[in-house]
Amino acid sequence: MRLIITLFLITLPFFEIWGLFKLGAEYGWWFFGYIVVMAILGWQLIQDEKMMVIPKLVAMMSQGGNLISGILGSAKNLLAGALFLFPGVITDLIGIVLLLIPVQASLNQNANPFQQDGHKKNDDIIEGEYRREDD
Repeated sequence: MRLIITLFLITLPFFEIWGLFKLGAEYGWWFFGYIVVMAILGWQLIQDEKMMVIPKLVAMMSQGGNLISGILGSAKNLLAGALFLFPGVITDLIGIVLLLIPVQASLNQNANPFQQDGHKKNDDIIEGEYRREDD
């Protein structure tokens, strides 16, 4: 598996450059415009995520949410923005896939296995009624 990832990372720039030449020759200035727009969107995504990461984590802490899901969601968005900055179609597709993966929802469902229906499960509590009787 490590060999496959290493080969992918080594060959990715070559495929990106080949794709840039092929698509640039096919579509011309339209493809250049696409590259510029994707770079601007990637930069904007990074800037927005940098501004929102601390308020998002504070809100999760105050609501008792899972901090790991917030951190992973922010890291996922930052990585997608960085992939949009690199010129090429393959990295843009990987960035779009990263943005579509719902990390926060899947981690929040598995965050607390003792929590069901919004109530904390506690087997030590015995519910009932009582009254005091004087002796």
